[in-house]
Amino acid sequence: MRTARNRRPTVGGRAHRPASGGWTLLEVVVAALILMLVLAGFSRGLASSTALEHVTRERGQAREAAQAMLEELRDVTFEEVFARYDADPGNDYATGVSPGAHFDVEGLRPRPDDPDGRVGQILFPVSELGELREDLELPRLGMPRDLTGDQFTDDIDHAGDYRLLPVLVRVEWQGVSRCSLELVTVLKRMERVPEEP
Repeated sequence: MRTARNRRPTVGGRAHRPASGGWTLLEVVVAALILMLVLAGFSRGLASSTALEHVTRERGQAREAAQAMLEELRDVTFEEVFARYDADPGNDYATGVSPGAHFDVEGLRPRPDDPDGRVGQILFPVSELGELREDLELPRLGMPRDLTGDQFTDDIDHAGDYRLLPVLVRVEWQGVSRCSLELVTVLKRMERVPEEP
C-alpha cells in the first residue's frame, strides 16, 4: 500500500515531474539580451557623461580666459585700449605691449577653418576701414551709440576721442562640437577729480 508521502503530484491526471533547476536555452538568450541592453545603456550614459564633463570644462576655460581679457583691457590706459587691442597693427603704440585683437586660450583647440589659428578675439564697433564709429548697426555691442558724450551719433572715426568703448570678447574653439562664448562690456573713461589747492 502507498502512503501519501510516496505519491507523485498529478496535474490533470498525469504525473508531474519536478523541475530540474536548470535554464532552458530560451531563458539564457532572453537573459543575455536583457544584460546587453542594460550594458549598452550604461556605456551610452557613461560616454554622454564624459562628453558633458569635457564640454563643461572647456566652457569654464573659455569663460575664465574671456573674463581675464576684459580685466586686462580695464588695466590698460583707457585712451590706448582701442589702438593696442584692435586688429590694425599700424596704429599700435611704439612703446609698451600691443597684443592685437586675437589671443590664445590654453587647453582649447582653434577651429580648423579659423583664419588666424587662435581661439580668442576682441571686437570693437569698427567699420570695414578699421574706424571706430558711432553709427554702426551692431546690436550685440549696443550700437549705434554716442561714444564721445557730445549727444550726437555721427559717421566719423572716433579712435582718438572716445569716452565709451563697447567691447565684445569672443572665444571660439573646436571641442566635441563647434563651441563659442561671448562676453560684452562697455569700458568708460574715468574722469579725474581736480585736487584742491
